[in-house]
Amino acid sequence: MKQISNHRPARRLLAAAIFLHLAHAQAQTPVEVPDGPQTPGPDAADTVHLKGVEVKGRAESGNETLYLDEKRLAPVVTEALSSEQISRTGDSDAATTLKRVPGLSLINGRYIYVRGLGERYSSVLLNGAQIPSPDFTRRVVPLDLFPNELLDGIVVQKSYSPDMPGEFGGGTVQLRTREVPRGPFFRVQGTLGYNDGTAFEDGLRYDGGGRDWTGYDDGARDLPGSLAAAIANGSYLRPQSINNPDGATPAELQTYGRDLARSGFGIKQERIGPDTGFSLGLGNGYQLNDDIRLGVIGAVRYSQQWDTRDEVRNIYNSSDAGLTPVGSLAVDSTERAIDASAFVGVGLDIGKYHRLGLTVMQLRQTDDRTRTSDGIVDSVDSRYYELKWVENQLAAQQLTGKHLFPALHDLEFDWQYTRAKATRDEPNRRSYRYDYSGDLLEYSRRSDANATVYGDLADNQDDYGFKATLPFFFDDGSSLSLMAGAGRTTRDRDSSIRSFAYQLTSGSPLNAEPGFFSQPIDAILDDANISPDGFVLREVTRPTDNYIAEQTITSAFFNADLNLGAWRFIAGARREKNDQSVTTFDIGNSNFDPIVSSDKASTWLPAAGITWAYSDNAQLRAGYSRTLSRPDFRELSPAPFTDPELDIDTIGDPDLKTTRLRNLDLRWEYYFGGADSVSVALFQKKFENPIEKLRLPGSTVLLKLANAASADNRGIEIDAQKGLGFISERWLHGVDLSAWHVGFNYARIKSSIELDPATSGFQTNQSRPMQGQSPYVVNLQLGFSGEFDEANLLLNRFGRRISEVGVQGQPDVYEESYDSLDFLWRHRFGEDWRVTLRLRNLLDPDVRFTQGGLDTRVYSRGREALVSLEWRPLK
Repeated sequence: MKQISNHRPARRLLAAAIFLHLAHAQAQTPVEVPDGPQTPGPDAADTVHLKGVEVKGRAESGNETLYLDEKRLAPVVTEALSSEQISRTGDSDAATTLKRVPGLSLINGRYIYVRGLGERYSSVLLNGAQIPSPDFTRRVVPLDLFPNELLDGIVVQKSYSPDMPGEFGGGTVQLRTREVPRGPFFRVQGTLGYNDGTAFEDGLRYDGGGRDWTGYDDGARDLPGSLAAAIANGSYLRPQSINNPDGATPAELQTYGRDLARSGFGIKQERIGPDTGFSLGLGNGYQLNDDIRLGVIGAVRYSQQWDTRDEVRNIYNSSDAGLTPVGSLAVDSTERAIDASAFVGVGLDIGKYHRLGLTVMQLRQTDDRTRTSDGIVDSVDSRYYELKWVENQLAAQQLTGKHLFPALHDLEFDWQYTRAKATRDEPNRRSYRYDYSGDLLEYSRRSDANATVYGDLADNQDDYGFKATLPFFFDDGSSLSLMAGAGRTTRDRDSSIRSFAYQLTSGSPLNAEPGFFSQPIDAILDDANISPDGFVLREVTRPTDNYIAEQTITSAFFNADLNLGAWRFIAGARREKNDQSVTTFDIGNSNFDPIVSSDKASTWLPAAGITWAYSDNAQLRAGYSRTLSRPDFRELSPAPFTDPELDIDTIGDPDLKTTRLRNLDLRWEYYFGGADSVSVALFQKKFENPIEKLRLPGSTVLLKLANAASADNRGIEIDAQKGLGFISERWLHGVDLSAWHVGFNYARIKSSIELDPATSGFQTNQSRPMQGQSPYVVNLQLGFSGEFDEANLLLNRFGRRISEVGVQGQPDVYEESYDSLDFLWRHRFGEDWRVTLRLRNLLDPDVRFTQGGLDTRVYSRGREALVSLEWRPLK
């Protein structure tokens, strides 16, 4: 058998290949291995001497095999999804796709739980950089914000390495945007969709702006100019009085109130159309001269989806007889989701070893919701109305450099600078209520009869960092790679909420008008009724609704990667220094001292791992690390705030401690060849001072953030991907299954959290699973890939999980498990055309939340069918 006596050229070739792949350089340049002295091995007579090897080629963006190779070659436990695999699911966004990854579950359609841990224990990187969140109260980025059409792939790192940010719990989701093409590229697609129970049916709507379909409000929801001027520079709207002679006069309040009411409060029935979508992508590569190549890619995407939903909500109190119903609501809503995104990428190859990249993207998601709720709350039979428009946007500009210096012992140097801004604009959210008087509905005279809210958030972030890697290759075939780097992340956030309400003047003659309060809302809040002796506009902004926050994290890390034959050892550590503060202030009281909370700490985070590649196809890896999870901005403030996702008031705690984690991982992997593989993983995470949302006792729902004493999370994950050609070869004579493949993954997870009785004695269970953790998650996939046709059937199921924690003897509220079945079929016809059919939620099970076996929420999502036509000229 011929042997290679000197492993240096082969090793350098492998190192260069890994460098180019991980750098995602699509337009790969030749990798040259210089000549060098060759050292004879023990069997010199049969030795083949390699003197110079030049490899020319390119890595195809989003290739499934390349992402599988990255998973195999990574020094830590990872999962990798290429754009090829993402395309087979038919999913539209990253959040929906990630629920199909082993051990990941999707919460509220936008937040990913990795290994059963809540969104606070998951972080998101965009091309290696941290990015801010457009959420008022959460650090985590909602992943439904990222359309799959802009992604080259997704890598989920489940075990920690020092080059990752230290806030690492369940894992880190790494999103990679499309790479620039080597040659001409063009793609255009249009989509039509049908949602059962929504499309071509009547839904709830209201009069908005003239260009709502774009996802941009045209000013119809803006604060009227008169009111905006009155509260400019943070001024609080106060009526004129003896103690406040500079306040708004009755005539001014009348003007402000009338101007604000003209946007309207009325809700109507309107026929809902189909879902629509459009996307366009194009790019090209240009050889400027012998040493410089330029690549450019651009893409835009638009989609509009409708969802009309009927939901039942029940409220219970505990008693000696068990749970007693105390309220029930029938909730009807129509929601329109408008996604618009734009992406531009530029890549510049300079010579053979240097690449510069520029990525500019804007992701925008608008939710437009109209909702009515009818039933009994707090012993009052009422009907509630809500009109809500929310614009979430993430804009990012990213500059990167990747360099290889052969003259400096093959030194690799990578750097990046990312400037990102996340915004949330919630203009003119209107809510009001009517109460039943017998069978008659009348406008409520209660204090919460109406509200108009304006919310605005801006989160700016700068993230920059670099890392250098120095490889050493030895004559015995072993190698050592030393890596070091540093970075700095700065954030500043400004969050503002302004709330207003119409209050009826005491003794108003409107009280005496027969039938006045049974009129529609827009007749009640007519200009004639907004006057000093009628309805008067008041500001009701809470003292804790506005805050500013800052954070600076500086970091440095080192890591060593040693290869000794079949063994690979990694060890390193990361040092992070955090300086974080949040200032909550009362714009209505200049004498009120702002509430300032801060967190300053420096931490060492070590990590180590071993991989044993005991055969060409199989390997066993183990890892240990220490990581953390810091409190978010609002979580450090004792001021109450309203969670915009849950509509629940929450109280933070300035004494919250940073959660510390110890992570253990063990995984066995076997690679059959191609894209076929199987793996089995075990993991355990131990928490010190985990942060939990605890429900406080009382008739209204109020959550408090607090540190629990400890927690434990452990489980097993099984993942398998296999083509079915081996079946036809062995058992099905004459039947060819080589184009068919199956995929399966299963995670069994168990967690327990121990609460501190001194701070949580009102909780029903002092020991329970962690909130949001599913005891199991399973995915099945059956697919076919032919020359002209592709089809995939996908099944997802998760185990029942705690949605709300019970208090004062009430059981915990659970989200019950259900099956989600999706189907995709894609057909290529002609030279350049493709048609795709996507069927979602085919089983349409009820989404059910229960407490003590009784339903608290029940609704159905409806079945969906989408047809897309795509034109992509073949190269």
